[in-house]
Amino acid sequence: MADLLTLGDQPLDALLRPEISARLEAVASRVRYRDGRLIHARGDNKPGFSIVAEGAVRFVKPLVDGGELTISLLGPGHFFGEATVFADTGRAYDAIAVGETAVDQISKTAFERLLEKEPALSRALLAATTRRLYAALSFLDDLRSLPLEARAAKLVLGMAASAKNPACVACRQSDLAFTLGVSRVSVGKALGALQERGLIDLGYGEIRLPDRTALARWIAAYEA
Repeated sequence: MADLLTLGDQPLDALLRPEISARLEAVASRVRYRDGRLIHARGDNKPGFSIVAEGAVRFVKPLVDGGELTISLLGPGHFFGEATVFADTGRAYDAIAVGETAVDQISKTAFERLLEKEPALSRALLAATTRRLYAALSFLDDLRSLPLEARAAKLVLGMAASAKNPACVACRQSDLAFTLGVSRVSVGKALGALQERGLIDLGYGEIRLPDRTALARWIAAYEA
């Protein structure tokens, strides 16, 4: 499943030695959720560090009209809840299971103890959060310097890097619109223009990338 936030970032376990990943799993409580079940609600104050073990977790912002907007989608190996541990903040969004999902949940106390014993875990978390920050700053720079068509192309290409099939990104245009900070109509026009250029193919709930190299070159021409 593509991730709208990390844009191809490596999962945490890819940054850790196997023995440290095993220690994380040993102190965690694995909780299983059916598709659509709420994992935590926006505003919840219970701290804890979580890692997606199976399935996926969708983070959404509830809307006043009863609808919702997807903020990000995290697949196996990706973590969340670090702000509740390090910054004592509440949960910013609702977290909802996508498909049959399992989450390894670690209490703040157990996680902090493990951090003290395993400096490599701290370094991996620093690397992962720095990459997320870099992606966010790059996104802001693109917002100032690139037209919407190029930003949409860059977002789709980045999402493809974390998709199971890099040639096909599963997402809704409404989710892309929220991520890009524009209207659904505007993102639809941008994607339509990319399709006319032969850079993408639009399907129901998916975007196909027939030639990712060509798409990357087209984006690079704007960034030069």
